[in-house]
Amino acid sequence: MTTGAFAAARAFDPARLTMARRLLGLSKRELAEWIGRPAALLSRFELGQSRPDVTVLSRCAQVMELPVGFFAAGRPQLRLDTTNAHFRSLRATTATQRLQALAQVELLWEVLSRLEDLIELPVADLAPAATGSDPARAARAVRRGWDVPSGPVPHLVRTLEARGVAVARLVIPDNKNIDAFSSAKGGRPIIALTDRGNPLRQRFSVAHELGHLLLHPEPAPGNPRHEAEANAFAAELLMPATEIGDLLPVEPEPASLRDLGHRYGVSMAALAVRGRTLGFYSDTTYREVMVELSRLGLRTDEPVSEVFPGEEPTLLRTATEMAADQGVGLAELAARIEVTPAIIRRLLGIPDPRPHLRLVTSP
Repeated sequence: MTTGAFAAARAFDPARLTMARRLLGLSKRELAEWIGRPAALLSRFELGQSRPDVTVLSRCAQVMELPVGFFAAGRPQLRLDTTNAHFRSLRATTATQRLQALAQVELLWEVLSRLEDLIELPVADLAPAATGSDPARAARAVRRGWDVPSGPVPHLVRTLEARGVAVARLVIPDNKNIDAFSSAKGGRPIIALTDRGNPLRQRFSVAHELGHLLLHPEPAPGNPRHEAEANAFAAELLMPATEIGDLLPVEPEPASLRDLGHRYGVSMAALAVRGRTLGFYSDTTYREVMVELSRLGLRTDEPVSEVFPGEEPTLLRTATEMAADQGVGLAELAARIEVTPAIIRRLLGIPDPRPHLRLVTSP
């Protein structure tokens, strides 16, 4: 055993073990099986009722592919639970997936904290809209306060990053229901995206989460009123009523909706909903449009075009590159957080330049 392993065992932090387990999407029973210990004992570890010896802690580090120092106390840690984040629905997602997503944001917060020791990131500025205000009025205040010109919002993700909002894309295996969620508990607002949905839907999700951050300082996951207000905010931000009404096609055919949607960076379905909400389309016309989009497979899986190829976060990757220029490369950054460089790459969406090798036969 290394000296570091004995030091980590002496300074064991139960919350670190819980976080590591959730990062992998494991239940206590599953991790107990991995390390060859009873699930009841693992529960006592996480509750702080027992302390793992150096052999058990080293085994945890091995199977979880983490440095053993990850489990030691002494580093700042953000602790999130479901009540700290704006999740659209609690019924549609499993507790395991929500906890895995929250653990990734907790780790992302640590990366941000270390980067801010080295790089001056934009100050979080969400001032234009007062919390608790009318959603449409708040969206118009954002456009005015941020000098967004009339027409489509240019690159919403980069606009938010310039205002100090951290946007990241999480990897959640077998994710079928989490589009995005957000939290401001750590001081800097964070919007977490997943790979679910096409780029048009993801852009609306970013606007939706911005609405939550501005309108709802106290998260209420799955609250119908909060969700409706966030949708109304996103619709007005991306498709202002005073503009889109003059542009909506009288006969909402897929082709005409697609051209306008790609110009504004919204889906055909979102335009159809906007047209009905503003009173331009009757309920009958709206239903016919949605049936046609479903028939063509365009309601939830609309292909993008060169006009709107999608938006990707760049702030954190750029900050990581700047840190490397200052002598703190990815390996050093990972060491400061007691994780592996592969975890940082995965969290920030940084490609791994090394070839992927696999042993085919035994020597």
